[in-house]
Amino acid sequence: MRYHSWTTDSTETYRDLSDSMLPMDHRFRPGDWHADLTVQESGGYRLLHWDQVGDRLAARTPSHVRRFPADEIYWIVGPEHGVYTVSRGQGETRTVPGQASVMGLDESCVLSVPQSKAYAFQVPRPEIDNHVKSSAPLCLVLDLNNGLGRIIRALVASTHAEQGNLSDLEFHAVCNRITELFCMVVLKDMKPSEGHLAEVAQVVRQHVRQRIGSGKLPLDSVARELGWSPRQLRNALNQVGTTYRDLRHEETLRAARDLLQDPASAELGIGEIAARVGLTPAWFSSAFKSRYGEMPREFRRRRLAEGPDRAEGPPPGSP
Repeated sequence: MRYHSWTTDSTETYRDLSDSMLPMDHRFRPGDWHADLTVQESGGYRLLHWDQVGDRLAARTPSHVRRFPADEIYWIVGPEHGVYTVSRGQGETRTVPGQASVMGLDESCVLSVPQSKAYAFQVPRPEIDNHVKSSAPLCLVLDLNNGLGRIIRALVASTHAEQGNLSDLEFHAVCNRITELFCMVVLKDMKPSEGHLAEVAQVVRQHVRQRIGSGKLPLDSVARELGWSPRQLRNALNQVGTTYRDLRHEETLRAARDLLQDPASAELGIGEIAARVGLTPAWFSSAFKSRYGEMPREFRRRRLAEGPDRAEGPPPGSP
């Protein structure tokens, strides 16, 4: 196990040290700035501790992500003092003392690190993904104030206190155990109530429904507008048994169905209705029949003939 310790008041030196682990662009607030940094590392594990006076920003740009993807690791960051913030687009993840963030840095993002003390634990991604069985990369903030969380914090601090006194085998064994305990907390945190998950899905449905026909509605932009990360949104929908693509497809066809059975839209052609919901006429007709069991023209004729007093929707027996 390799152990390194640095004390520096040179922002250039700190930039080089940081970039040797994960390249980023750095900005330091002018004024008195210095930091102590220690690193323990062996194999795919790395445990850092920083004690920083002064503020800095670190940005992972698209160029960094292309050249150094870092998609094989997670970073678990637990502040002792100060707030650690990661911003992606319009979304923001804040981690305060007593919490730990678990996320990859394989997307463009900005890290805000004020005057602070914190631990950062680099973990090979499969070590967590194989335990958690998540359908998407993790982006979580965990509460470590009680129970197992407090045990993890104590174990991380005592491992750091050993400095260079652990062998490779010992350090690796301890890191494996810390990772297993983190996974237990993650699994507990990833099981929100069914009611909450249904509420998230409903919010996404309403948001998509209000914007049908206004553009492509990619998942990333919807997540940003709702204040979530794409991973959080994707994971929440997966846990209720759907995907963003399927949800958007369903809401698009539902919007088209509502137009078809609305007498006020009777003058609109099938192609116009398809265009209004952002679909091509040929694909729309095929998808509509697959979902509702009738071609759009047949559905419209039947519904308008039935009138408003009949129950809305497809004919009995349709999907």
